[in-house]
Amino acid sequence: MSVVVPVPAAGPPDRPRGLSIRRLLRFCAAIAACCAAAAFPGSAVLSLRSVSVTGNAAVPEAQILRRAGIAPGMNVFRVNTRTIRERLLEDPRIEAVTVALEFPRRLTVAIRERPPVAALRVADAYMQVGRDGVAIAQAPDPGSLPALVVDRLDPADVSAGTRVASPDARLGAWIAGALPDLLGVRVAGVHVDGAGEASLHLRDGLVVRLGGAADIADRLSLLPQVLGVIEERRVRIQSVDLRFSGSIVIQPARSSGRAASGTQENSPSR
Repeated sequence: MSVVVPVPAAGPPDRPRGLSIRRLLRFCAAIAACCAAAAFPGSAVLSLRSVSVTGNAAVPEAQILRRAGIAPGMNVFRVNTRTIRERLLEDPRIEAVTVALEFPRRLTVAIRERPPVAALRVADAYMQVGRDGVAIAQAPDPGSLPALVVDRLDPADVSAGTRVASPDARLGAWIAGALPDLLGVRVAGVHVDGAGEASLHLRDGLVVRLGGAADIADRLSLLPQVLGVIEERRVRIQSVDLRFSGSIVIQPARSSGRAASGTQENSPSR
């Protein structure tokens, strides 16, 4: 008995021609997609059409854009909102920044500035400081700001762009920033002595003793009412002492020229 086994024809079996063409077309499509993806970030379609800055007053818009490194026409894929924010916060005049990208055409930079509230006396010059105690810029004189004199202050610890190390200086800056507008224009200086107690020196020569940092906000809130009563009674006052809880000590002004001159000499604004 014999078994006959069929022998296959020589060579590989023929493959359908259409299958190779489809694979080739898919490969070409994949290459084209990769090339398009690589070219997409550089497309002019994704360039910023507008960049706007809001909230700024003291800091010019041109300086903000230059520091941020952004401008209309910049490719959107080169915009890093976190980097922009960090760059702008390096300017001590700027307290907070919000960067919003309306993809892909519009970028908005919202600024909250740090206004100076006092001029801190440092050696023979002054340093403008914000309410949070951050040194903003050096100035030759206080100008329209209250002069802040701090007995315990190391000039080496005061540098523009950093928070002043002295707690007394920060207390004085906070007081100057907390003054109501109508009262702020009357204050010539803020003094924090070696014991850490603060006092206000008004432009008419009146001295207001506020005491230490504890509960100082409550004592400061009483001042407009106290000054209003004094003005209604038209009494010349040398000092008002708010340091004692539940008590307001008022010292009338002396009539002698010597006493008046002594009050002016003690003013830290001179």
